[in-house]
Amino acid sequence: MITPRLCAPAYELGEYTEPVAELPELSVGSRAAADLTSPSAGFVAYHWSEGPMVELMTASVSRTLANSGVPGSEIDTVLLATDSLPPGRTAHRDVSELLLETGMSGATVMTLGLMDCATAMAAVGTAASLVRDGTARHVMVVSGDLADISTGGQRVVAGGVAIASDGAASALVSADAAGLPVLTMAHHAAPEQESGGGSAHRQLTSRMNAYREVFARLSARHPFPAARTLVLPSNFARHVMRMYLAEAGFSAGRIALEGVSRIAHCQGSDPLINLADRLGDTKSAAPEQLAEPEMYVLLGAGIAHLGAVLLGTRPLPDSKEGSS
Repeated sequence: MITPRLCAPAYELGEYTEPVAELPELSVGSRAAADLTSPSAGFVAYHWSEGPMVELMTASVSRTLANSGVPGSEIDTVLLATDSLPPGRTAHRDVSELLLETGMSGATVMTLGLMDCATAMAAVGTAASLVRDGTARHVMVVSGDLADISTGGQRVVAGGVAIASDGAASALVSADAAGLPVLTMAHHAAPEQESGGGSAHRQLTSRMNAYREVFARLSARHPFPAARTLVLPSNFARHVMRMYLAEAGFSAGRIALEGVSRIAHCQGSDPLINLADRLGDTKSAAPEQLAEPEMYVLLGAGIAHLGAVLLGTRPLPDSKEGSS
């Protein structure tokens, strides 16, 4: 049986960096500003871009292709996880330009959506399914968003627990290129959250239950020890994400949140960005993190959705036969 591999995660951030404390939405001296920039929350800077979404995507995909050693001409399918494509036929033209510039012009392109910041993880799971059943050999997953489009320009998002940044991320899911084994994925939906979900207490209870449930589903499909697993989640305020993940059995030392201060919340791209940083060792591990993990969980968190992908941490070598 084919074991899908997640290969060469990469990303491109918006070209401008600004202090979170100077956001117009956070008036000087306000409680919200104090909360989001406090050490417990951890937000320091965010990124924004003047260019179209596909410019960031093109830079990220080019990096993934170069690092994976797989030419664009061999990509069978491209899965786009974004809410930031322009309306109408402009989106088609922009995506065509992305394919041409990266050499992926022979690939079939599809978009996934409606899961907010969990969409990219659903795309990784879908890509793994396509590879596992032999439908595709190489699938490029591309995530990216610009807050001006995806959130209508709002930077304080996710119910006030995150600061939106502009950025894109990508990863190749392959049958035979060297990469981390994709073991399983799970998702959870709570549609009532889209319309508010009732009282604040009821919403919090629903979210806590959602985190417990998505990890229970993940473990049922492929058991993993929380004590030896590192979660690479959406970049919410540190104390909020730690609270949610404590419900699923993860201590603070098993949650990678270094990206919160450096890049803020790049929406669906966060887990892949955090993985790329970890594999590239571009940022040192936080002092509270424990020994090297046996597994990674990529966790995307949206308003009403969670998407989790379980990866092994030992890379599989290049294998043209495509089996582990």
